[in-house]
Amino acid sequence: MATQRPMPRLDAAKLRENALTSIRLGVEDFERCRHPAGDPARALSAIRNLFAGVLLLFKYKIATCVDDPANAAALIFNPPEVLPHSDGEGGIAWVPVGKFRPTTIDVGTIQKRFEAFEIDVDWDVIEKLQACRNHLEHLHPAHTLGEVAEFVAELFPVLRDFIQTELEESPAAILGDAWQLMLLHHNFFVDTTKRCEEAWSEAYVPEGMEPWLKESKCPECGSTLLAPAQESLDAGDTVERNDDRFKAICIACGYTDLVAPLMVVALENAHSYDPRDGGEASLEGCNQCGRGAFLIYEQSCLWCAAELEYTECEMCEERLGQEDQHNGGLCSYHAHSYEKFMRED
Repeated sequence: MATQRPMPRLDAAKLRENALTSIRLGVEDFERCRHPAGDPARALSAIRNLFAGVLLLFKYKIATCVDDPANAAALIFNPPEVLPHSDGEGGIAWVPVGKFRPTTIDVGTIQKRFEAFEIDVDWDVIEKLQACRNHLEHLHPAHTLGEVAEFVAELFPVLRDFIQTELEESPAAILGDAWQLMLLHHNFFVDTTKRCEEAWSEAYVPEGMEPWLKESKCPECGSTLLAPAQESLDAGDTVERNDDRFKAICIACGYTDLVAPLMVVALENAHSYDPRDGGEASLEGCNQCGRGAFLIYEQSCLWCAAELEYTECEMCEERLGQEDQHNGGLCSYHAHSYEKFMRED
């Protein structure tokens, strides 16, 4: 039977130091990529350092949940594979085989450790930030600045609550200038978001599309800090009636573009599907307004609020779609059967 080898040593103090260093470096890179003369390539470096720093801080917390350094290491390093072996009496024994790997646990395992030790953190935000990091890995650095800014803004409350509640320390004391920069940016982001939302109230966005306005991103930098262009407001245009010319301006980089396509793209992204995995379309163009905002399963359009006159077949109760409305309340099969019957009669 294979023998389990000793696990790697864990220095919890070093883990904490590396975590704080990564966060500080991430904030420094963030400030440099935002500067007009800065290097946009630092945007990706900022994301990597910030996310890595947060995970290291989480691992440090896990390590401090036990007194024995060996137990702390067992919680942090990836364990050996556990395989079944004969117990010599006709049964089996599950035995670790090999050694603790020199790699540490991933996000999913960190979450399981947190649940086991009742450590609280907003995992929805962490998963969103992880997805953001993964997404930015594949983009050109110049197109990431807006998303990095939102990463920092959303990271602020997570770090604040975790450091204060779980580590019982002061964020300002352990992060120094980096914390003050994050605080200033977070306050700016929250205030700007509020101002943008207030400005859009004058633009008469279709009610059903309001959630997708909030999800819309600048094509140039990826920011969601979009405001209605003043020229569109001054012209008396509204998004609902004049989507062919109503523009949005990005507060982060100044880029302007039509807002309607941005909202539709956000909607389409949320309803994307892969037919190879058995997925089915849940969104299509609306027959009444022509915009790609008709929700198939809700049988209504988010843009013009159009609804189907006939929602199910009078004969078989099958769900009807837009293409069935000319059948007078019948599905295509029963409409065809009825026409055939009338011809033969």
